[in-house]
Amino acid sequence: MTGRKDPENSGEYTEHLEVLRRKILSVLLFFFFSAVLLFLFSEHTAAFLLAPLEGLGVSLYYFRPYEKLLTYMRLAFWGGIVLASPLALVQCCLFVWPALRRNEAKFLLMGGGVVPVLFAAGAAFAYRVMAPLALRFFLSFSEGDNILPLWGFGEYASFLFSLLLAAGVFFQVPLLLLALLLLGIVSLDSVVRLRPWMILLIGLAAALLTPPDVVSQVLLGVPMYLLFELTLFAARLLLRRRRDGSG
Repeated sequence: MTGRKDPENSGEYTEHLEVLRRKILSVLLFFFFSAVLLFLFSEHTAAFLLAPLEGLGVSLYYFRPYEKLLTYMRLAFWGGIVLASPLALVQCCLFVWPALRRNEAKFLLMGGGVVPVLFAAGAAFAYRVMAPLALRFFLSFSEGDNILPLWGFGEYASFLFSLLLAAGVFFQVPLLLLALLLLGIVSLDSVVRLRPWMILLIGLAAALLTPPDVVSQVLLGVPMYLLFELTLFAARLLLRRRRDGSG
């Protein structure tokens, strides 16, 4: 008796698996075509990467016969993942949507809309502000001695992409903190009391996520601290509005 399966439940489970399979397949196909297109238009990708170097008088080189090709392939792969991520998020939301309650669906809609925006904002900040400032800082070390910069294309691309990715991911932290505060998992008073430790945590996270240089860490850590304070301010307003509405 215990080994007998309910045919109706088994059929429903199989149908869910088939829906999940189709959604995963659509994301993988979109990733594949995105990566292929990015590789075919590698020159445009390179022009995008070289933009932060404008006005610095720096040329990039590759030191192994396959380095340029391998760098283009890496950029196409990681760029495909970035482009496919919003579709993966949408497909995930659509998959779990029927099982959600009304208030859960509302939070899912808000989070699903804010996550890509925050990621794009973090990456744009790194591209427009952090990268040019960090590169100028590195070049300042070449002045006053006989040691001249000779930057490799592969290392530069890895540095820039890791910076964009770190900033995009790091900009999600305020959304996570706000969700924890609004759901009551973490109290606002506790976070305020732990502010010094939170600042230390931000500094450690910036050091782990960015390339190993102090400039990139400071350029990411300072705006993240400001976003942390803005998150506390927004949570305070929303919690007060909720109390006033319930009262």
